[in-house]
Amino acid sequence: MAPQGGAVPSRTTHPLGMKNVVWNPFLKSLLLILSVVALKSCVPPGETTFEGVVVDLNDPVTRRIYTHQNDRNVDSLLVYLEADEPSYRYQAARAFGSFPKLPASARTRLVAVLGDRNPLVRTAGAYALGQTGTEEAAQDLAASFDTLGVYDEYNGELLMAIGKTAPAATQTQVTNITTYRPVDTTLRAAQVWSLFYFARRGIRSDRGDSIALAHLLSEETPMPVLEPAAFYLQRFPVTLTANQEQAMRGLLRSSTNSDVLMAAVRTLGETGAAPSRVALLRALANQPDWRVRIEILKALGTYDYTLVRQNVLERLSDEHPLVRRQAATYLLDHGDASDATYYHRFAKDSTRTDIRYTLYGAANRYLPLYLTDYRGRINYDLQQAFAATEDVQQKAAILQSLAEFPWNYRTIYDLYVETGSPAVRSAAAEALHTISSREDFNEYFRGSAPRVRLDLASFFQEMITTLAVGPAYHAAEAIAERSEVYRPLYPDRTWLRSAINAFKLPKEIEAYYAVDAARAALAGEPAPKPKQPDSNVRAIDWDLLGEADQTVQVRTDVGRFTLKMLPDIAPASVSNFLALAEDQYYDGKVFHRVVPNFVAQGGGPLGDGFGAENYSLRTETPNVRWDRTGLVGMASAGKDTEGVQFFITHRPTPHLDGNYTIFAEVTEGQEVIDQITVGTKIESITIR
Repeated sequence: MAPQGGAVPSRTTHPLGMKNVVWNPFLKSLLLILSVVALKSCVPPGETTFEGVVVDLNDPVTRRIYTHQNDRNVDSLLVYLEADEPSYRYQAARAFGSFPKLPASARTRLVAVLGDRNPLVRTAGAYALGQTGTEEAAQDLAASFDTLGVYDEYNGELLMAIGKTAPAATQTQVTNITTYRPVDTTLRAAQVWSLFYFARRGIRSDRGDSIALAHLLSEETPMPVLEPAAFYLQRFPVTLTANQEQAMRGLLRSSTNSDVLMAAVRTLGETGAAPSRVALLRALANQPDWRVRIEILKALGTYDYTLVRQNVLERLSDEHPLVRRQAATYLLDHGDASDATYYHRFAKDSTRTDIRYTLYGAANRYLPLYLTDYRGRINYDLQQAFAATEDVQQKAAILQSLAEFPWNYRTIYDLYVETGSPAVRSAAAEALHTISSREDFNEYFRGSAPRVRLDLASFFQEMITTLAVGPAYHAAEAIAERSEVYRPLYPDRTWLRSAINAFKLPKEIEAYYAVDAARAALAGEPAPKPKQPDSNVRAIDWDLLGEADQTVQVRTDVGRFTLKMLPDIAPASVSNFLALAEDQYYDGKVFHRVVPNFVAQGGGPLGDGFGAENYSLRTETPNVRWDRTGLVGMASAGKDTEGVQFFITHRPTPHLDGNYTIFAEVTEGQEVIDQITVGTKIESITIR
């Protein structure tokens, strides 16, 4: 960041004893944080009471504020920042937290909000400024700390917002905060959250890692501080000393907190040490939480296959379908040629259709090339299974298995041409994308590589020009990833521009973005920034929202679960979901994507994760966090592109904070959601 006022920064001794730090007014402002607790202990407690803040969805002014948020009316919202009623100031400030971009005028007005007499209004303003992600906002935030320490929640929000906006030098300042006392739970938690958001932006330090690690290993850490520390270590691997590794193994044995256990698993897995491996395998056999078992299977990827093989194979019979799937995925990613025929036999004999074709894929990937007869049997089995089943999800899985033997590329294309299913066609395009992107493409195909590449180029062009959104997306991604290879094969690229202009927006926005990126890559241009095209933004249906505590029951072919709507957080998304449910739109739709121990996603019109309807929704991200299990969010292709697809979380997912709309939460039946696999069907949604 450029020095303020043209002054040259000097190297000097830091006022708090930190030497050799570049000093400038921005960092000086941030040092006010460090004195909060010391000053707070010297100030007598005040007796001031603050006006309450109420969000009443039946209030006409509140509705206008939400409508201005939905319409992205900056100037109209700014008026409410100066309203006499604190509830309206709060709602207006919070509304700006959902905007993808803010003009300078709005940022200036939000900075003024940081001095509001109501702490909730201040906090909403701090969050909204953090959402801008700009260093200019970071300067304003750092200069606005409550140095008297009266407003802990507000100061905590400032710390977190700085983690989303400030440069690397400021991360050092945050890690060096040492004045917080054990009782300052809010501020200590905010410090770790701030470091989490810094790390999410790629800004980390050994000191920041050690803070999260110390909190996780301490028996004295309160839960509000322990949780962000666990999330940090789940997401960002750290290096352990021998003593820390021993302590982490003890934590794996003693803790019953799943978030802590998953952090311990991730951290131990990174060590590659034998004692950690033993501890992980023991936990894999005894751990009752299916999510922790999944994380252990992921962590075992750092160890030699032969040392963990038997333990992974045992999990192929795990009672939980997603654990079984993760075990099969481990074999696909880390298997060995010596076991390739075993994978085939297990897949052929097993009654577990949910993992069968992943194991076929592992057999196809690792089988030595000289076993041509065995290879023939594997691919014959797969093609016979494809012809025999009507299950589109199984057909999609079979196509991925066929792609593990790249010479199947013509077979995959023929199956693409023959099918009329959008989900199967998308899977075939994705399978060809997988083959095209192989690092060993030329080595694998040898003298035939130019011919195979030319065939793929023809296939991808056909997929894009037919304008089917899923196949076009995968074909465009394949071209963009290997643009230097495909560039001479497409001397005339007018067909790309024609396809881009033909996609219907916002209904086919994923393909529109991907094909435009492929066009730019072939032209040698920088990747285009996604632009929100003109689209039909769906208005909030206030009549449909009705009571604020509405719930819906979702009935699937694996059971039922209940969702509580959150209209005060995301009124546009809630009213859209309720309207679709009333129209029975979701009846018969499937969950097309399930990432074990992350999300189950569904609701799309085609069953392949692509496509929407002829309208879009605004992203709604007020000051809420993805910090617990069972939150329901809107899938998107970028800010303000939401539509009909939604997802439900298996675990806290704070890396999504501020980027994805939360519009509901699970109140009953999380165990049903955890059993959802790809292809699980929504039978009905009933509004209560």
